[in-house]
Amino acid sequence: MDLALAGRTIAIAGSTAGIGSVLTTSLDREHVHLLLVGGRPERLNALAQTLSPEALTGIVPGDLRRESDRNRCTAALLGSPELDGFVFLPAELRPDAISEARSSEFRETFDVNVFSAFEFAQAALSRASSSASFVFVSSIDAHRHPHHTPSASYDSSKRALESISESVAVEAGFRGIRSNCIVPGLIRTPMTEDFFGHEFEADRRRFLDAVPLGRPGNPEDVADLIMFLLSPVSGYVNGTSIPVDGGFLCQGL
Repeated sequence: MDLALAGRTIAIAGSTAGIGSVLTTSLDREHVHLLLVGGRPERLNALAQTLSPEALTGIVPGDLRRESDRNRCTAALLGSPELDGFVFLPAELRPDAISEARSSEFRETFDVNVFSAFEFAQAALSRASSSASFVFVSSIDAHRHPHHTPSASYDSSKRALESISESVAVEAGFRGIRSNCIVPGLIRTPMTEDFFGHEFEADRRRFLDAVPLGRPGNPEDVADLIMFLLSPVSGYVNGTSIPVDGGFLCQGL
């Protein structure tokens, strides 16, 4: 299937880890022009070395916990060429039960997972074409389930992210702009790698027993869906949150 992405300009926040790096290299193969915002300079530069020379319209490093860095990334989006797509992937995950969570850490998680998404999406909307597609990445942890490990700040931030996506879908739909959210399950990435160690073998087995497909996902499983949602091929998909979890959530656990 031709995704008709060639020549389109897409901004990606969170391009250097796991799903983001797979997505970025896949979009490069589709001859997409890329603006990469947020992330460590050394990791962005290493990723840039793997891309075709004409792929990048800009790279803007930034620690999204810092307002000054978020402002710099926002300015890059405001000054970008017309955007045909925007993808938000960054996430800060910490295990904090609601009874033990600290306000400062809660705010930091929201700075990365929510306020960055809001500020970047608002800027991207000002540069969006009439067929632009926005994609946000949430988590099954935004939806309560028995195998859930307490992570109050992460969970609530991801639920907020789904609401931001819906707001974009509803408010920008009249312009032809779409917005959707992906809800990944257990995906093996650098962020989840510890869970695949021997120490968590029993927990991992118990979790995967509740996944109908019986296995974790890989970054390609999520990146491929993001590409579909960015494509004009998905032109009537708008305002939804789509699980990529091997069937985990559909059981109503």
